[in-house]
Amino acid sequence: MNLTINIKSLLILIIGFISFTVIGTISHEYGHIIVAKSFDYETKLHYGSMNYYPKGYLEDKDVIAIKSLTKDFVGIEYDSWPKDVKEKTEEYNKILQKRYWNDSSNKGLLVTIGGPLQTMLTGTLGLLILLWRRVLISKNGMKPLDWLAIFLSLFWLREVFNLVTSIGGELISPNGNWFGGDELHISQGLNLWNGTIPIMLATIGFAISLYVIFRILPKKIRLTFILSGFIGGITGFILWMNIIGPKILP
Repeated sequence: MNLTINIKSLLILIIGFISFTVIGTISHEYGHIIVAKSFDYETKLHYGSMNYYPKGYLEDKDVIAIKSLTKDFVGIEYDSWPKDVKEKTEEYNKILQKRYWNDSSNKGLLVTIGGPLQTMLTGTLGLLILLWRRVLISKNGMKPLDWLAIFLSLFWLREVFNLVTSIGGELISPNGNWFGGDELHISQGLNLWNGTIPIMLATIGFAISLYVIFRILPKKIRLTFILSGFIGGITGFILWMNIIGPKILP
Protein backbone atom coordinates (compact mmCIF):
# COMPACT_ATOMS: atom_id res chain seq x y z
CA MET A 1 0.00 0.00 0.00
CA ASN A 2 1.21 3.49 -0.86
CA LEU A 3 1.79 5.23 2.50
CA THR A 4 1.61 8.76 1.14
CA ILE A 5 -1.46 10.94 1.55
CA ASN A 6 -2.74 13.06 -1.32
CA ILE A 7 -4.23 16.09 0.46
CA LYS A 8 -6.32 17.25 -2.49
CA SER A 9 -7.78 13.78 -3.02
CA LEU A 10 -8.28 13.43 0.74
CA LEU A 11 -10.42 16.56 0.91
CA ILE A 12 -12.46 15.60 -2.15
CA LEU A 13 -13.06 12.09 -0.83
CA ILE A 14 -14.01 13.39 2.62
CA ILE A 15 -16.70 15.52 0.98
CA GLY A 16 -17.78 12.44 -0.97
CA PHE A 17 -18.10 10.34 2.19
CA ILE A 18 -20.01 13.09 3.99
CA SER A 19 -22.41 13.39 1.05
CA PHE A 20 -22.96 9.65 0.66
CA THR A 21 -23.46 9.20 4.40
CA VAL A 22 -26.46 11.51 4.10
CA ILE A 23 -27.61 9.97 0.81
CA GLY A 24 -27.29 6.47 2.24
CA THR A 25 -29.28 7.36 5.35
CA ILE A 26 -32.14 8.99 3.46
CA SER A 27 -32.29 6.30 0.74
CA HIS A 28 -32.37 3.62 3.45
CA GLU A 29 -35.47 5.24 4.95
CA TYR A 30 -37.04 5.48 1.51
CA GLY A 31 -36.59 1.72 1.28
CA HIS A 32 -38.94 1.41 4.25
CA ILE A 33 -41.27 4.03 2.80
CA ILE A 34 -41.60 2.34 -0.60
CA VAL A 35 -42.75 -0.91 1.03
CA ALA A 36 -45.09 0.93 3.41
CA LYS A 37 -46.62 2.86 0.51
CA SER A 38 -47.20 -0.41 -1.33
CA PHE A 39 -49.46 -1.41 1.58
CA ASP A 40 -51.26 1.93 1.32
CA TYR A 41 -49.85 3.24 4.60
CA GLU A 42 -49.39 6.95 5.23
CA THR A 43 -45.69 7.69 5.81
CA LYS A 44 -43.52 10.47 7.19
CA LEU A 45 -39.77 10.79 6.63
CA HIS A 46 -37.47 11.99 9.42
CA TYR A 47 -33.72 12.62 9.28
CA GLY A 48 -32.84 9.17 10.59
CA SER A 49 -36.10 7.25 10.64
CA MET A 50 -39.60 7.05 9.21
CA ASN A 51 -43.09 6.46 10.53
CA TYR A 52 -45.99 4.72 8.84
CA TYR A 53 -49.65 4.63 9.72
CA PRO A 54 -52.85 3.11 8.30
CA LYS A 55 -55.05 5.44 6.27
CA GLY A 56 -56.93 7.82 8.53
CA TYR A 57 -54.85 7.00 11.60
CA LEU A 58 -53.52 10.51 12.17
CA GLU A 59 -57.05 11.96 11.93
CA ASP A 60 -58.48 9.46 14.41
CA LYS A 61 -60.05 11.16 17.45
CA ASP A 62 -58.13 8.87 19.83
CA VAL A 63 -54.78 9.68 18.19
CA ILE A 64 -55.59 13.38 18.47
CA ALA A 65 -56.54 12.81 22.12
CA ILE A 66 -53.17 11.18 22.81
CA LYS A 67 -51.30 14.09 21.21
CA SER A 68 -53.26 16.56 23.30
CA LEU A 69 -52.69 14.50 26.44
CA THR A 70 -48.93 14.10 25.97
CA LYS A 71 -47.98 17.41 24.29
CA ASP A 72 -46.40 18.73 27.51
CA PHE A 73 -44.18 15.65 27.89
CA VAL A 74 -42.49 15.54 24.48
CA GLY A 75 -38.77 14.88 24.98
CA ILE A 76 -39.29 13.63 28.54
CA GLU A 77 -38.60 9.97 29.36
CA TYR A 78 -41.80 7.93 29.51
CA ASP A 79 -41.00 6.65 33.01
CA SER A 80 -41.07 10.26 34.24
CA TRP A 81 -44.59 10.94 32.97
CA PRO A 82 -47.37 11.33 35.55
CA LYS A 83 -49.09 8.04 36.35
CA ASP A 84 -52.52 9.20 35.17
CA VAL A 85 -51.11 10.35 31.81
CA LYS A 86 -49.36 7.01 31.25
CA GLU A 87 -52.48 5.04 32.15
CA LYS A 88 -54.71 7.09 29.85
CA THR A 89 -52.16 6.90 27.01
CA GLU A 90 -51.93 3.12 27.34
CA GLU A 91 -55.72 2.91 27.33
CA TYR A 92 -55.92 4.86 24.07
CA ASN A 93 -53.12 2.80 22.54
CA LYS A 94 -54.91 -0.47 23.31
CA ILE A 95 -57.97 0.83 21.48
CA LEU A 96 -55.86 1.96 18.51
CA GLN A 97 -53.97 -1.36 18.45
CA LYS A 98 -57.25 -3.26 17.99
CA ARG A 99 -58.60 -0.74 15.51
CA TYR A 100 -55.57 -0.37 13.23
CA TRP A 101 -52.70 -2.71 14.03
CA ASN A 102 -54.44 -6.00 14.85
CA ASP A 103 -53.15 -7.58 11.65
CA SER A 104 -51.74 -11.11 11.57
CA SER A 105 -49.95 -10.49 8.24
CA ASN A 106 -46.23 -9.76 7.93
CA LYS A 107 -46.63 -6.20 6.66
CA GLY A 108 -44.65 -4.73 9.54
CA LEU A 109 -41.79 -7.15 9.00
CA LEU A 110 -41.74 -6.41 5.27
CA VAL A 111 -41.61 -2.66 5.93
CA THR A 112 -38.66 -3.28 8.26
CA ILE A 113 -36.90 -5.38 5.61
CA GLY A 114 -37.39 -2.61 3.03
CA GLY A 115 -34.66 -0.38 4.48
CA PRO A 116 -31.79 -2.89 4.62
CA LEU A 117 -32.94 -4.38 1.30
CA GLN A 118 -32.61 -0.98 -0.40
CA THR A 119 -29.14 -0.52 1.12
CA MET A 120 -28.02 -3.98 0.03
CA LEU A 121 -29.40 -3.67 -3.49
CA THR A 122 -27.68 -0.30 -3.95
CA GLY A 123 -24.41 -1.71 -2.60
CA THR A 124 -24.68 -4.76 -4.82
CA LEU A 125 -25.36 -2.60 -7.89
CA GLY A 126 -22.17 -0.67 -7.16
CA LEU A 127 -20.23 -3.91 -6.78
CA LEU A 128 -21.55 -5.30 -10.07
CA ILE A 129 -20.51 -2.11 -11.90
CA LEU A 130 -17.01 -2.45 -10.45
CA LEU A 131 -16.76 -6.12 -11.44
CA TRP A 132 -17.87 -5.20 -14.96
CA ARG A 133 -15.30 -2.40 -15.19
CA ARG A 134 -12.47 -4.00 -13.23
CA VAL A 135 -10.23 -4.64 -16.24
CA LEU A 136 -10.78 -1.11 -17.54
CA ILE A 137 -9.95 0.32 -14.11
CA SER A 138 -6.66 -1.58 -13.98
CA LYS A 139 -5.74 -0.34 -17.47
CA ASN A 140 -7.05 3.23 -17.53
CA GLY A 141 -7.49 4.19 -13.89
CA MET A 142 -10.62 5.37 -12.07
CA LYS A 143 -13.28 7.24 -14.02
CA PRO A 144 -16.29 9.14 -12.55
CA LEU A 145 -18.55 6.10 -13.01
CA ASP A 146 -16.06 3.98 -11.10
CA TRP A 147 -15.93 6.42 -8.18
CA LEU A 148 -19.72 6.46 -8.08
CA ALA A 149 -19.75 2.66 -8.04
CA ILE A 150 -17.16 2.63 -5.23
CA PHE A 151 -19.34 4.81 -3.01
CA LEU A 152 -22.47 2.85 -3.90
CA SER A 153 -20.81 -0.48 -3.15
CA LEU A 154 -19.80 0.80 0.28
CA PHE A 155 -23.46 1.19 1.23
CA TRP A 156 -22.80 -2.32 2.53
CA LEU A 157 -20.68 -0.72 5.27
CA ARG A 158 -23.91 0.32 6.97
CA GLU A 159 -24.38 -3.29 8.03
CA VAL A 160 -20.89 -3.35 9.54
CA PHE A 161 -21.44 0.00 11.24
CA ASN A 162 -24.74 -1.13 12.77
CA LEU A 163 -23.19 -4.26 14.27
CA VAL A 164 -20.08 -2.49 15.57
CA THR A 165 -22.07 0.33 17.19
CA SER A 166 -24.59 -2.02 18.79
CA ILE A 167 -21.85 -4.22 20.28
CA GLY A 168 -19.83 -1.14 21.27
CA GLY A 169 -22.87 0.35 22.96
CA GLU A 170 -23.38 -2.83 24.98
CA LEU A 171 -19.73 -2.88 26.05
CA ILE A 172 -19.81 0.77 27.11
CA SER A 173 -23.25 0.76 28.70
CA PRO A 174 -24.45 -2.82 29.28
CA ASN A 175 -28.20 -3.43 29.08
CA GLY A 176 -28.27 -7.00 27.79
CA ASN A 177 -28.82 -6.04 24.15
CA TRP A 178 -25.88 -6.85 21.87
CA PHE A 179 -27.76 -6.21 18.64
CA GLY A 180 -30.06 -3.48 17.41
CA GLY A 181 -31.69 -1.72 14.49
CA ASP A 182 -33.66 -3.19 11.62
CA GLU A 183 -31.45 -6.28 11.53
CA LEU A 184 -32.41 -7.24 15.10
CA HIS A 185 -36.10 -6.75 14.35
CA ILE A 186 -35.83 -8.87 11.21
CA SER A 187 -34.21 -11.69 13.19
CA GLN A 188 -36.97 -11.49 15.77
CA GLY A 189 -39.67 -11.32 13.11
CA LEU A 190 -38.29 -14.49 11.51
CA ASN A 191 -38.03 -16.21 14.91
CA LEU A 192 -34.24 -16.46 14.65
CA TRP A 193 -31.54 -15.86 17.24
CA ASN A 194 -31.17 -12.09 17.67
CA GLY A 195 -27.69 -11.96 16.16
CA THR A 196 -28.45 -14.04 13.06
CA ILE A 197 -29.28 -11.27 10.58
CA PRO A 198 -26.96 -8.60 12.10
CA ILE A 199 -23.90 -10.88 11.98
CA MET A 200 -24.71 -12.39 8.60
CA LEU A 201 -25.20 -9.02 6.87
CA ALA A 202 -22.22 -7.42 8.63
CA THR A 203 -20.00 -10.32 7.52
CA ILE A 204 -21.11 -9.94 3.91
CA GLY A 205 -20.70 -6.17 4.10
CA PHE A 206 -17.22 -6.45 5.57
CA ALA A 207 -16.13 -8.93 2.90
CA ILE A 208 -17.46 -6.75 0.07
CA SER A 209 -15.80 -3.65 1.52
CA LEU A 210 -12.44 -5.41 1.83
CA TYR A 211 -12.72 -6.63 -1.75
CA VAL A 212 -13.57 -3.19 -3.11
CA ILE A 213 -10.81 -1.42 -1.19
CA PHE A 214 -8.01 -3.96 -1.64
CA ARG A 215 -8.85 -5.53 -5.00
CA ILE A 216 -10.54 -2.76 -6.98
CA LEU A 217 -9.18 0.52 -5.63
CA PRO A 218 -5.73 1.45 -7.05
CA LYS A 219 -2.90 1.02 -4.51
CA LYS A 220 -1.73 4.61 -4.77
CA ILE A 221 -5.02 5.97 -3.41
CA ARG A 222 -5.92 3.30 -0.82
CA LEU A 223 -4.50 4.92 2.31
CA THR A 224 -5.96 8.29 1.34
CA PHE A 225 -9.32 6.63 0.68
CA ILE A 226 -9.37 4.71 3.98
CA LEU A 227 -8.44 7.83 5.97
CA SER A 228 -11.05 9.91 4.17
CA GLY A 229 -13.62 7.19 4.91
CA PHE A 230 -13.01 7.41 8.65
CA ILE A 231 -13.02 11.21 8.70
CA GLY A 232 -15.85 11.73 6.20
CA GLY A 233 -18.05 8.93 7.49
CA ILE A 234 -17.87 10.04 11.13
CA THR A 235 -18.19 13.72 10.22
CA GLY A 236 -21.14 13.06 7.92
CA PHE A 237 -22.90 11.00 10.58
CA ILE A 238 -22.46 13.67 13.26
CA LEU A 239 -23.42 16.55 10.96
CA TRP A 240 -26.55 14.86 9.65
CA MET A 241 -27.80 13.04 12.75
CA ASN A 242 -27.05 15.78 15.28
CA ILE A 243 -26.90 19.15 13.51
CA ILE A 244 -28.33 19.43 10.01
CA GLY A 245 -30.78 16.52 9.80
CA PRO A 246 -32.93 17.43 12.83
CA LYS A 247 -33.44 20.93 11.41
CA ILE A 248 -34.33 19.81 7.88
CA LEU A 249 -36.31 16.63 8.60
CA PRO A 250 -37.31 16.73 12.28
